[in-house]
Amino acid sequence: MRPHINLEDLDNDNLSWFCIEPMLMSVRGKSLNHKSDVYNQLNEGQRGLFLFYAFHNHAKSIAEFYWFAGYFVSDLKVWKGLKEGIFFFKDMEMVELLEHLETIIESMSQDANGVRRVVTPSDLEKDINLFDSLSNIFSEYQVLSPITIQKMNTHIKGHQEDFLT
Repeated sequence: MRPHINLEDLDNDNLSWFCIEPMLMSVRGKSLNHKSDVYNQLNEGQRGLFLFYAFHNHAKSIAEFYWFAGYFVSDLKVWKGLKEGIFFFKDMEMVELLEHLETIIESMSQDANGVRRVVTPSDLEKDINLFDSLSNIFSEYQVLSPITIQKMNTHIKGHQEDFLT
């Protein structure tokens, strides 16, 4: 599964998105089994793009950032894959940010008695310390994510055979 990219798009800031967009669009609104089937057909770099953009495209506000991180950590159980994908592109700063975010999600995923709970955006309204922590992490994410995308683009240019037809 590799899309065709026009030669002029190799220098486009959206190169990494162009390389995974067809796969992500093909699973939109589909079952988790279908999404998993498509994901499993991808190579390691494509998997990194798939999970990054599946998260990134939904993390446009602090509330979305928090909720989708919780969803990826607890419900989908794909957070490890997201971190491995970012690691594949050698972006240690983003990996560290995701690990920090994971620690917060894990702590919020248990109540005082250790019972699992679902994180919700309303957690941010109820806990000012959580909101402040997440605000800082989200701000850092907004700074780092374009760098992550640039690292992905650079890798793709050097390994076109893994991403493009």
